[in-house]
Amino acid sequence: MQNLIGRLGIITLIAIGVTFTTGSVSAGERCSPLSGRCFEWPLVPNGTALEIISTSGVWSKPEGNGPFPAIIIAESCGGSKPAVDEMWPAFFNSLGYATYTPRILDEFGERYCPNLRFVASNSNRTKMLRILYSALDEMHGKEYVNNNSIGIIGFSLGGILIRDAGEIKDLKSPGGNKFKYAINVYGNCTLLERQGDNIPTLMLLAERDTAKGKHKMCEKVQDQGFENMSWHIIKDAYHAFDDDTQTSGKTDVGGNTMEYSKDATNEAKDVIRNFLVKVK
Repeated sequence: MQNLIGRLGIITLIAIGVTFTTGSVSAGERCSPLSGRCFEWPLVPNGTALEIISTSGVWSKPEGNGPFPAIIIAESCGGSKPAVDEMWPAFFNSLGYATYTPRILDEFGERYCPNLRFVASNSNRTKMLRILYSALDEMHGKEYVNNNSIGIIGFSLGGILIRDAGEIKDLKSPGGNKFKYAINVYGNCTLLERQGDNIPTLMLLAERDTAKGKHKMCEKVQDQGFENMSWHIIKDAYHAFDDDTQTSGKTDVGGNTMEYSKDATNEAKDVIRNFLVKVK
């Protein structure tokens, strides 16, 4: 038995108590054909309707009564930041989208991810999925929203959660709803096997994200030729390239260098805009 230190995206996931195995694996454990590692996977059984949880956060919409397509914004380990509370909502509003950024970390009494174990916890990430899927139901309840066109975008931690959801077949909100598409921004590819519903997904990566071997793993995933998945790597971009508070090259809890880039952010906006035209 040994601890496994693996990558779950832009932060290092310490998977406590996970073992390398040979031969058959136990119930609820699955080995990735890409990494060769075995994990308790997925977070919840296929067909799960997640339990409801009350959420709070930042709402925004274009002028008018709609109905508008909409998108849930899943925050990073940095929590409440101008990028997810103001900049990205304004961008999506300019495209005619309503948005909701639920406060994920607030539900744990945290302003930001306190450590790696916090993210490694299956129970924590399951609760995070409950928050996002409860937010989806709340979005469905808005009269100004087109309920047939609600997607999700996730940054860093939010991208990890999109990956988690993508491994669960027929995952539903408490009200029985599903996301139409997903956008994973400087998130992760590790262990991605597309066992879930295979909704249209955009993987938007930063070339200088400092995860060791991360892009090599992404290339392996890309080589699988998964249906409804598109890729874009932003050259010379670091982790958190859209966060204009990151101007001094600080590192996150996983050791990833964070640095804002206006050019990278604008490129990401162009790629996302073109993706949305296809999936709207």
